[in-house]
Amino acid sequence: MKNIGSTTRTAFFASVFIATLACNVLADSGGSAMVTVKGGPFKSGAALTSVDVKEFSIDIYEVTAEQYAKFDKEYEATVGREKHPATEVSYFQAEEYCKSLGKRLPTDHEWEKAARGTDGFIYPWGNDFVDANANTLESELNSTAEVGSRPAGKSPYGVHDMAGNVWEWVDAWETDSKQYRLTFGGSFFDDSSKAKTFVSLKSIPDDSHTFIGFRCAK
Repeated sequence: MKNIGSTTRTAFFASVFIATLACNVLADSGGSAMVTVKGGPFKSGAALTSVDVKEFSIDIYEVTAEQYAKFDKEYEATVGREKHPATEVSYFQAEEYCKSLGKRLPTDHEWEKAARGTDGFIYPWGNDFVDANANTLESELNSTAEVGSRPAGKSPYGVHDMAGNVWEWVDAWETDSKQYRLTFGGSFFDDSSKAKTFVSLKSIPDDSHTFIGFRCAK
């Protein structure tokens, strides 16, 4: 390492220490890798409103078809796509899967913080869209991709596929009428404007779609 001043050296090691505190990786009883996100405020929504979130852990990867099939014996993971995200799973089914592992679905604010960090990134990696970082309509894949296959697109906390691939269920209602649940993250079916960290899509909770999946939190 080149010789650097004491102030620069202190700042460098402080940033490494903070990153380590914010990204404590662990594995749950089901073998899924999770990361712990420290509590505190972050910049939420398009208006970058400060929102405080308590410490939580979240899956680093979307739940795969292979993982979900072990829980739901009637669910068939397509051969060759076992490590793609589990889709055609309703909110209620996703909720039950997470509960079976002693976990739950993330709230909207938890999901958003895990996706954009504390500085209010528009996309998990920054403020400019990069085609190669997310499986969106721009990729022209027109299908899901294996989870974690675009590592350059991971969030500041090291969480993968929070832009594109599939929309993800969160534990939040669109309105107080409690008719629609929210999903976040965009999908292969949508362009980059839908993959922004604060953009949501509403869906009836007992519906299932080829472009909606999920991940768990606790």
